[in-house]
Amino acid sequence: MCEPDRRWRLGGLRRDVLAGAFAFAAATLVWLAAAPAQQIIQPVGPAWSVQPKFEKNADARKAISGAACAPTLPPVCLAANDEKKYAQFFSIKDKTLAPAELIRLVPDKENGFEFDELDAEGVAYDGGFFYVVGSHGAPRKSGMPVDASRFFIFRFKVNEQSGKPDFKFSDEEVDTKAIEKSSKLRDVIRKAPPLASFAEKPLNDENGANIEGIAVKGPAIFLGFRGPVVSANAFILEVDVNRVFGPGDLDFAIHPIPLGENTGIRDLAALKTGMLILSGPAADIPGAYGISHWNEQSRAWKPLATLDGIPSGGKPESLIVLDENDPQHYRVLVLIESIENAHPLEYRVPR
Repeated sequence: MCEPDRRWRLGGLRRDVLAGAFAFAAATLVWLAAAPAQQIIQPVGPAWSVQPKFEKNADARKAISGAACAPTLPPVCLAANDEKKYAQFFSIKDKTLAPAELIRLVPDKENGFEFDELDAEGVAYDGGFFYVVGSHGAPRKSGMPVDASRFFIFRFKVNEQSGKPDFKFSDEEVDTKAIEKSSKLRDVIRKAPPLASFAEKPLNDENGANIEGIAVKGPAIFLGFRGPVVSANAFILEVDVNRVFGPGDLDFAIHPIPLGENTGIRDLAALKTGMLILSGPAADIPGAYGISHWNEQSRAWKPLATLDGIPSGGKPESLIVLDENDPQHYRVLVLIESIENAHPLEYRVPR
């Protein structure tokens, strides 16, 4: 399924582009009605082990909300959680996650601004940088204040051999020059249709805009939204890396993805060709979790599999590609939020 490229600059939104996006959404409903049932896949073996535990406490260990790996040997990865102001490195070896150092992303206060929890929801790696993005959304229920700490995206450079920063880092001190942050995405979401109608509204009560996935490929950042879901479509926001972290207005594109009613994006994972989408319920109600493929060049989208074997109460939130070279399957690791230490599950996803 293909969708033509649509790119806008703030202040230059066009009605014909918006109308085209909703025409595309209507067309995808017809396609979905005729689509074959996805294959249901089970985990490959039991959950991987985690030694030692993730830091710093039980609440943090149940709130792993995003992860990505640098292509080192063994892989060095970064996990973020939606309750704290830090992320944590870990490595992967022999079906074991080995949590390591913490890296604090923000101080308690900076230039008069007090940081609360960052509500970090996604992690990506590309070109020697780790990226961490906040939800850019309101709390899930109405009546709660919207904390400005949620509206940041971060990046920091790492050594491409070690996968760790060359600058000094810890769980207490922050190198604010080495760890870049930007709040530019907030204005984009407020003005980009159809996200604008749902910006900073509660996810559960009002289908509010909420980022949960991120992938970075060369000059582009792709941000996957759990909500809103409009006419059975979730959305990917594409922006320019250098404009996000540098001067100038942001060019951006909105890509509707026909995941289905009440189904949003939980994570994105970059591939050599395209990316994998981890999907799940948009609102906090029971629903299926699945993996699909989207090509950012052709805009073709293909559902691949529905995930089974998820522990009761668990919510798949992070997708790590372990191997994409097998012509028949993608080998992936899925991390589960709300289960201590993320209950890592390996899957073979049919192409």
